[in-house]
Amino acid sequence: MFARILAIPLLVIVAVLAFLSWKVNFSLSGFIIIPFVLGAILFVFSPQINWWWYIRHPPDLTPGLRAMIEKTPGLYQRLNAEEQLKFRQRVSLFMMAQQYLPQGVEKVSPDVEAAVAASAVTLTMGKKDFLFPKYENIVLYQHPFPSPQYPELFHISETQDEDGVLLFSIQHLMLGLLQPDQYLHIGLYEYAKVYMRSYPFARYPQVEEAHWPVLERISGFSRTAIETYLNVPDISLPALATVFYFTQPEVFRSEWPEVFEQFSVVYQG
Repeated sequence: MFARILAIPLLVIVAVLAFLSWKVNFSLSGFIIIPFVLGAILFVFSPQINWWWYIRHPPDLTPGLRAMIEKTPGLYQRLNAEEQLKFRQRVSLFMMAQQYLPQGVEKVSPDVEAAVAASAVTLTMGKKDFLFPKYENIVLYQHPFPSPQYPELFHISETQDEDGVLLFSIQHLMLGLLQPDQYLHIGLYEYAKVYMRSYPFARYPQVEEAHWPVLERISGFSRTAIETYLNVPDISLPALATVFYFTQPEVFRSEWPEVFEQFSVVYQG
């Protein structure tokens, strides 16, 4: 952490002043308060200081997480080497910026944190600001869960706008990330809703009930399968279409070219 590095000179100053006040002049001990005050300020603002440093010197992912991302189908595979590095750095930064809250599991593993981050970064690669500051709390369950909004429905993902919280079933999140042709990518789905609420004035294409047949053709998933899988009554069709725009781009372009171009403007700028 950069803030800890900055603290080292302050500790040295304290040690020198303590030595001089003992060996040379006790009145020098009064100056020790200065590095202590500076240290307290450094401690209070250490998150901001560290973030300032990391934004200017973004770290790459660890080898293990990089290997996972490199095996993930989707946008990352279509980027050049420079853009792939940018993607990994943004995933790393996004992981730092979130509050991960495990439910029913002792700790959220780094690969799950990276899966959440990669979902969000996929949507914001075309933007300078890649974070969603109003949605930085991520609740993670091992399996489907009920919630205050759907107390009788065991479902696999949800976004709570009032609290800025996203909820995921870890099992289904990872399946969607690694096998999006077989399992709906719920990370993209929830973050597509967050993106649309964060950028409400973008010109999103109209995706309505009448478009279920084309969504089924693009994804290979039936409407019944999707509704059963998500198990919530209010499925966002624009968010669902966004998932397939990223996970099935060639089929999407062929089946629905005008909407594909509209999404390209929205997400790629």
